[in-house]
Amino acid sequence: MSISERVVPQWSVSAVLWISILGIMAGFQTWRGAYVDGILFFSLVAMLILDRLTGGRLIIIKKTISAPKILTLAVTGTLGVVLVLAPRHSWVDLAVFVAIGVTVLLVAWEPAPDREQRPHAALLRSMWMWSMLAVAICVWEAAAFVLSVTMPGGNENYPTISVLFDPFVENVWGRLVFVGLWLAAGYGLLRFWRRS
Repeated sequence: MSISERVVPQWSVSAVLWISILGIMAGFQTWRGAYVDGILFFSLVAMLILDRLTGGRLIIIKKTISAPKILTLAVTGTLGVVLVLAPRHSWVDLAVFVAIGVTVLLVAWEPAPDREQRPHAALLRSMWMWSMLAVAICVWEAAAFVLSVTMPGGNENYPTISVLFDPFVENVWGRLVFVGLWLAAGYGLLRFWRRS
């Protein structure tokens, strides 16, 4: 193998930050006893590290999976109905989440298509806004959890985001709204509506 053919790891600042943040989240979830969440985040960390070590050439499947929109909507709709009707925190819930996660990974792990170039200042501004929002939510969640298990009346006085959402998603209609918005956001991230 020539020098030009060798894979050079691409450790950009954004890649290192994402790996670090996901690593912290994995450790936090494991520490608080959410082992399934911990395993999920540690798996994402391992995949991102492997992707960087291979110079972004990690290939899960050689040919991009492309299903008709009607089939994608039918399968997603069925899984969504199961999520709405299944008991929360059950094995059925977990199995559906794993199925959705694996499917999204197979469909989404492909080179991003060429996009219209936007001004660097706009991209930078967007990055900082979303990053600050994400960090603020993570800090709130972590601080609220620590306080909720260490302070008297912690759950009532220092609720986590999931605790705040509990009354809403305990109701079937609330779960229907939440799952619908969650799946729609996933479609948006996968650029589903832009596909022909």
